[in-house]
Amino acid sequence: MEEKAVPSTTDPRNLSLLILSMVLWGLSFPALKVALDIVEPLTLGMLRVLFGAIPFLLFVILKDSSWSVLKPLFKEPLPFLGIALTQFYLPLSAQNIGMNMMDPASAASLSSIIQATSPIFAIFLSVAFLEEKIGKIKSLGAGIALSGTLLLVTRGGIVLGGTTLFGNLLLLASAIFYAISGVLTKNALYNYDPGHIILFALIISSILFVPTALLTEPVSQLQNVTMNMWMIIFFLGFICNGVALLMWYVVLIKSQLSKQVIFSYLIPLFGTIFSHIFLGELIYLQTILFGIVIVVGITIAQYGK
Repeated sequence: MEEKAVPSTTDPRNLSLLILSMVLWGLSFPALKVALDIVEPLTLGMLRVLFGAIPFLLFVILKDSSWSVLKPLFKEPLPFLGIALTQFYLPLSAQNIGMNMMDPASAASLSSIIQATSPIFAIFLSVAFLEEKIGKIKSLGAGIALSGTLLLVTRGGIVLGGTTLFGNLLLLASAIFYAISGVLTKNALYNYDPGHIILFALIISSILFVPTALLTEPVSQLQNVTMNMWMIIFFLGFICNGVALLMWYVVLIKSQLSKQVIFSYLIPLFGTIFSHIFLGELIYLQTILFGIVIVVGITIAQYGK
């Protein structure tokens, strides 16, 4: 009798990569909140993609010992343009501007909701465009994880006050962009190296962000950026936009998007924990309980059909 294959997302190596990427993205929320107090939204987006593109470019060139690695970017730019728009340029712009329109007390919660809604869009898109199957058990697990996430970020209630309607719509738009990016990236991974995809998308995003930021926001603001703030921006750019995304792509090569994207429900949990550690936000008992609900939902979805 043939032994049933273990889903790739539950392989110990892949599971470690996914959880580590969730930890890093969870840490990005308090970091982003701090950075937006000093740097304007579009300028922060520009710095994030530049701090991701430059180290990645140097690494890829040194690794391949040739500039020929950039040929696919010029030969067939459309796939990378699509990923650049939906993974970096549009969602970072929408998220940064949207968060700047919020009451600081609720910004982290609403940003976590972004990560809670994006997987839902991704699941439907993976069915429509990637021909992935969503069975009853997987749907049940996704629903449980989503419920735990919504309970976590709302503390069992509704905390959407203090934001403008336009800000909410921008945040929702960023979630949809991330979901679309997942589908585009999954298709691109059939033909291209994950590191190259990130590099090409970051290069295009940098080309888009630089004139947008410089023409709309004052350059003089960078005089107020301290060394600690530069380190935070470097973390948001190179680590979150580069290293964490690379780990995510490496696992996505052989896994179903609809299964892997459910791990995104862990981001609000880690974001809440790190907000407590670095920003002094309170952690309540229900936070722990809702976190357990999220983990249970993810486990069910990973092994379900």
